[in-house]
This record gives sequence, C-alpha cells and structure tokens, in this order.
Amino acid sequence: MLPLDDRFAQRADPTLRPSHVRGKTHFVYSPGTIRVGERSSPNTKNVHHTLAAEVEVPEGGAEGVLVCCGGLSGGFSLFMKSGKLHWEHNYYNEVHYRVSSTEAIPPGRHVLSAEVNVDKQGEFGTGGNVTLRLGKKKIGEGRFEKQVAGFFTANESFDVGCDTCSPVSELYESPFVFTGTILRVVVDITEATFKDLAAQHEAHARLAMATQ
Repeated sequence: MLPLDDRFAQRADPTLRPSHVRGKTHFVYSPGTIRVGERSSPNTKNVHHTLAAEVEVPEGGAEGVLVCCGGLSGGFSLFMKSGKLHWEHNYYNEVHYRVSSTEAIPPGRHVLSAEVNVDKQGEFGTGGNVTLRLGKKKIGEGRFEKQVAGFFTANESFDVGCDTCSPVSELYESPFVFTGTILRVVVDITEATFKDLAAQHEAHARLAMATQ
C-alpha cells in the first residue's frame, strides 16, 4: 500500500516542495520556451526585475509577444505592436497598466528591455516605475500603482515568443506569435540595472573571446 499524505494546507504550499528555480535570480530562455508553469518561472512580483529580449527585427518591422506570464485574469507581457515596444501588467483584469515606447523599433538586431523598479522590495502588491530601453537608450517610462501579489492564474503559463492561452493584454489576441526572430530572453530579479547587466554581458563576452 502506498503511504498516504494527510496534510492539507501544507500540500498547497509550493515552498515546501523541491524547486529548480528557488534561490535563483538570473534566468536565460531560448526561443520556443512555452507553457512553463507559473510556479516554475521567475517570480517577478514585488521585486526589482528586468525583462530583456535579444531580437532581430526584419525590414518592414515585427510584432508579437517577447515574454509573458499569466493571461486574462492577471499577468505581465512584454510585446511589440504597431512598431513599438510595450510592457503591460494586468491587475486582475480590473486595471491594465501599460507603458509604451515613444519611438518605433527599427529593423536590425537589438536588445529590448523593461526595467521594473518597485516602490518597496517585498511589499505585498507594491507599485513601481518601468523604463523601456532599446539597447541602453531609454525609449519610454511609466508607472503602475499596484500589482498582482499572489499567483496570476491557476492554469496559464510563462511563455517566450507568444502568449499561449488567454491574452494578458487587450491590445492583442493569443497566441500573438512574434514575427521577428528571438535569440534569447533574460529575466533578472536582482537589483541590478539594465546597464549593470549589459556591462556584465560585455565582460563575459570579452573573457570568452580571450580564452578562445
């Protein structure tokens, strides 16, 4: 006979189970990463974090989701639409906080990012400010007053290059596949700024070239 687990509330607490993301602060995802359970994806809630996507935008432009988590009932999405970069936080489908770039994204290879700085680290549902960047150049900024503090949904997921279930944003319909090329997506949940992360990347690249 198999052993029975008669715990109740404890079985619903993910912190009591093994996790491959607990304790990690820097995540790199390849294109085509989809349907990752929210509890197995980076927890960006109530902490400073950066979402960055290295992409190639073809002549004529591109649109689609770069990275997202959640859906109609709550979540976040970093996407391109009408030539511009957008970050959105869906607060329980009651309020959609959206920050859009002030300029179109030109063709070419770029790093597009959203740097999110919360008002108070670890505060339940805290507000914050968002900076959009094309490379290191600031191309947009805005603010959100509150955020989903618990889980976004029970059955939606973390996706790269599309939004597989219901859409986070009212600006698009799922799956809203990115029509350019995604080389990789980085999610960093430390206090490092995008400029810090870019400097670290450049240092690692120089070291790799020196050892070849």
